[in-house]
Amino acid sequence: MPRWSDPAPRSEEQLFECLGCGTRVSRARSPPRCEDCGGEMRNLSVPRPE
Repeated sequence: MPRWSDPAPRSEEQLFECLGCGTRVSRARSPPRCEDCGGEMRNLSVPRPE
């Protein structure tokens, strides 16, 4: 769930979150790794089963 501190995605951008440290970034394409810790990023804009 997005937080108030998350960067606001523009229409062509999606929100990504680091699985390691929780850093969130808004980008047009998936970043290969987290800029803060080097962890794997996941796309929060993609629905996942609960």
